[in-house]
Amino acid sequence: MSVASIAGTARTYLRDFPKYFEVEQGPMNVLTIRLPHPMISPASLQVFLGTPEPPPSTDIISTPTTDWDLDDRNGLLKLTDTSALNKRVLVSGYYYTWFSDSELALHAGSAAEEVLYNTTGDVDDLEGVYVEVTAMSAVVRALWSLCLEFSMDIDVSTPEGMYIPARQRFQQVLQMLNYWQGQYNERAAALNIGLGALEQFKLRRVAYLTNRLVPLYRDREADDPRWPKRLLPPIPDGVMEGPGGDSVDVIDVTEALTPADMYRRYPGWREIGWTTLGTSGA
Repeated sequence: MSVASIAGTARTYLRDFPKYFEVEQGPMNVLTIRLPHPMISPASLQVFLGTPEPPPSTDIISTPTTDWDLDDRNGLLKLTDTSALNKRVLVSGYYYTWFSDSELALHAGSAAEEVLYNTTGDVDDLEGVYVEVTAMSAVVRALWSLCLEFSMDIDVSTPEGMYIPARQRFQQVLQMLNYWQGQYNERAAALNIGLGALEQFKLRRVAYLTNRLVPLYRDREADDPRWPKRLLPPIPDGVMEGPGGDSVDVIDVTEALTPADMYRRYPGWREIGWTTLGTSGA
């Protein structure tokens, strides 16, 4: 599943469906067109240049052009070809009410990173119910950005007795945000994904005399007569591997080094796991 698919699912939850528009302007005296709507979908936009045929014909020949730049959030179209001057321009496409494609894709990408936190997968591995939960997280982020925008509005009261409660829109969006936040938290907890996912660890003890980790053995019943089996969990700090794959237990330095310094001083080192000495326990 791609980020665009997650953004599309989130847009469906938000009920922010595309709406069609069509506008004709000209003859053009400038190369900038203010479209009648903001939040334009760049993928759906089509621009045609109209050139009148020589007299006595009154027909206009329309030819598509791609020589333009779009400010999708503000609904501004900038023609980059000066030959468009003194011609008629026909623009058609779709627009959204609340969120642009780029904005919703940003929220969807951030939501996917949160769901995939501390995992080895990527967004292409998300499918089924995981896509639904990721889209809910994107909805929460999108509504929060909308709340920040509406929080700048103030109530209007005039001497004539007119009152416009602008904060009501903020409160309604905040209520929807709280609902979707609860839905996301509930489903993410059930699937154990996201930043709040539960993780299990085994605490390791280190012997004071030898400075070695105390061995761990597989749990077994009290009357189990079989030989104990040694567990080999990864060591959190690991060891370092030098150039050529040789294991380096100790690097003699006189100052603390950052990972970047380590790469410069010891090219090829990296953190690796560990191997057992060959003992089986008892």
